[in-house]
Amino acid sequence: MEQNRYLGIYIASDKTFAVLLSKTDGKIEVLERFSVPAAPPPESQQQNFSFAETAKSIAAVCTEKQLVFSDVAVAIDCGLYRQQKLHSEFTDYRQIAQTIKFDAEEALAVDAAQTAVAFEVIGRQLSGSEVATFAAPAGLVSEIIVSLQTNKLDPVSIEPDSICFRRVIDTAGEDAIIAAVSQTRCFIICPPMAGGPRLEGREACGKATVRSFVTSESQNKMSLLAREIMMTTAMFGAEKRTETVKIYDTTGQIDLETLAAQTGLKIEILNIAESIAFESQEDIENIDLIIAAGAGASLAGKTEKVDFRSDFMPYEGKKAALEKTIKILGVCLLVFFVAIGVFLQMQYYKTNKDRIRIGDKFKTDYVIAMSGGKFTKSSEAVRKLKSEINRIKDVKSGLLSASGEDSIEAKLTFLFEALVGVPKNVNIEIEKISVTTKTMSIIGSTNSGGYLQLFGAIDKHPKLVRGSSTYESKDGRDNFRLTIELQ
Repeated sequence: MEQNRYLGIYIASDKTFAVLLSKTDGKIEVLERFSVPAAPPPESQQQNFSFAETAKSIAAVCTEKQLVFSDVAVAIDCGLYRQQKLHSEFTDYRQIAQTIKFDAEEALAVDAAQTAVAFEVIGRQLSGSEVATFAAPAGLVSEIIVSLQTNKLDPVSIEPDSICFRRVIDTAGEDAIIAAVSQTRCFIICPPMAGGPRLEGREACGKATVRSFVTSESQNKMSLLAREIMMTTAMFGAEKRTETVKIYDTTGQIDLETLAAQTGLKIEILNIAESIAFESQEDIENIDLIIAAGAGASLAGKTEKVDFRSDFMPYEGKKAALEKTIKILGVCLLVFFVAIGVFLQMQYYKTNKDRIRIGDKFKTDYVIAMSGGKFTKSSEAVRKLKSEINRIKDVKSGLLSASGEDSIEAKLTFLFEALVGVPKNVNIEIEKISVTTKTMSIIGSTNSGGYLQLFGAIDKHPKLVRGSSTYESKDGRDNFRLTIELQ
């Protein structure tokens, strides 16, 4: 999706207007525009507002024109909602949001449960806040949302037309009253309280107060504007905050000099091109298209909204898309881990099957190799096989006899290894060595005291154990008799 393009929709009584726009360097650029006539409601709903066919037509035009955008915002005509300035005893925004429906229910004589309410704080006093409140039937707002959702055009916000118009000309009318008039509706925008001196006990809030009302084509627009402008200036009392009125006229019926003479104020033409640019620029652009662009502009960057959806049917488009993505990702991960688990389980069964087969063959071969041996467990069988292998190696090297008893060569080898370990200062004379299957007997002599070192060498050898021994000192030598056994 195009991340910097948005679709703004303005739902008027007789037509629905839509614009494709982007916002660059604070200026709105309208890239495409079209309108769809309002479809009559079905015969079964003659008394109710119906938007299903209109939403379907909008989606069809978007498809036909191949419009690409990231989000949708909606503005509704002033004839579809009621506006009232209320006083709230709270100054905290969250507290106002929690109570404004009940304040509107009393002031506008509506059923809070059946009404979608939007508001903005336009001023603060010591006793609370001045709040501009907008109320629309819940059924109407619900019909718009559901119809657009069905056609994959779920709106992020639904706002009053006056708020959307003010958003476009917000910077163009600083410290001046703004008046915009068409054949069917009129908007009066007062400067924010911060633009002039503070009233007693009131904080500057910085919100321009906006009024909107329906007019007829036959109504005298000069008289209408003169009356409304005078009423607006009268609201400021003696502390008149502005002497300038900027007019945006699409009817061609307003004479600026005559209006200035009737109101005693300076009348200027509002140059809306400073805030919004249409692809094919005309001298006077339709107010309906400007409102649609103002609705879409709420999606570009951080913008305060006066949204009918916020507490009625909060927008969950991106949240729902995120939840859907997470669900899909979760299912994919689940399938992946299940596949990995099945693969590893199959590998385990295969390895276990091979292990059992090798174990059975090992038992069979062990019984054959170790004739008469009993297989108990694998670790014990491995130890016995290693011992048998070492014994066979000793037999092949001559250290052991083939029968398994120690050979004479082995016994003599161990004896000579022990004799080599006797210190060289010991003079040993061996007279006789007798070897049996179990022991060796040695008769000999050493120089004085040498027999002790000989006995010590025998004791240190790992394969020999000294048995009975005797010695006798004679003619300066120690005669000894020694019996040796294998370890």
